[in-house]
Amino acid sequence: MKLTLSRREFTLAASHMLVASVSAGSLLTGGRALAQQKKVNLGTFGSIDVQNYIRASKSMANTFGPETAVEFVTVRAGSEVLSAMAGGSLDMCNVGSSPMVVGYANGVKASLVYIYKNIIDSEALVVQKSSAIRKVADLKGKRIGLPFNTSVHFAALAALKNAGLGLGDVQLINMRADTIASAWSRREIDAAYIWIPVLPKLAEDDGLVIFKTGDLNATGLVMFDAFLVRDEFKRKSPDLVLAFLKDFEKIAATFKQNPREVVATMTTFLGVDDAAVMRSLEAFYPVTAKEQLTDKWLGKPGEKSSAVLRTLQVQAQFLKDTGQIGAVPADLNGLIDSSFVAQLA
Repeated sequence: MKLTLSRREFTLAASHMLVASVSAGSLLTGGRALAQQKKVNLGTFGSIDVQNYIRASKSMANTFGPETAVEFVTVRAGSEVLSAMAGGSLDMCNVGSSPMVVGYANGVKASLVYIYKNIIDSEALVVQKSSAIRKVADLKGKRIGLPFNTSVHFAALAALKNAGLGLGDVQLINMRADTIASAWSRREIDAAYIWIPVLPKLAEDDGLVIFKTGDLNATGLVMFDAFLVRDEFKRKSPDLVLAFLKDFEKIAATFKQNPREVVATMTTFLGVDDAAVMRSLEAFYPVTAKEQLTDKWLGKPGEKSSAVLRTLQVQAQFLKDTGQIGAVPADLNGLIDSSFVAQLA
């Protein structure tokens, strides 16, 4: 199933976003009007991410300053992130690298400014233990459920190619993440390539992981989620972008060094159990700004041969080959802005 969004469709879809708002600094003193405030629309997938931690701990003022109004925009897929940014209703959000390429190819004015996490085992290809499938090559003729235009879509294509399988050898079914578990329980699919928190549910229901996204590192690809920032917002409020990324680095360290405190905050806020929070934290692998500034990741501003750029180029070709974009962008360097990472490092 093909999912190709035009710039107009991105803008139209933005009006249907699910928006949950929490304003920081809305109680003003000194007679200052709300219209004079700075404002940021910050995206979250409604999961155990840094944005929701800021929201749960009510630390928006600490992150952005007391005079910045913060609205949290809840999204469910990378395509929604792109639609909202194209429509101007979302300023910053983490998203997979494949949606970034789709958005860039469709003219969405946004930049990759920071690596949110290195994807190793938080996304995986799972099959049913009761089947005879034990390796990727065994998927020939099978039905694989996954969300298109996402990091798992690209990883699945790369894994299939490395196993000698083409698109004609399997049936890829475009499914939202929140529908995969039910399709799995009804045995409507033979395999799924998906992320946490859906992945553990499948593993508990006769699931067996046969491939992890991190396995692609051996092929020279770096798999990651990154922060995408709307270019107009970046130009008007670079201070807010930098402030958020500074706080992100601190919170990311807390996620790894003091997970019990994070568990206590997020279980209450999201209404999930301790185990669910710990699974997400254990599969979260942040990359420091200093490391991102090397050519193993983003590289310094203007870098022309970074690992991230090479990965984006491969992804763009995959997306073209599968009809998700009409053409490979002539210069993917325009998607990357490592100037904020340089300031942090």
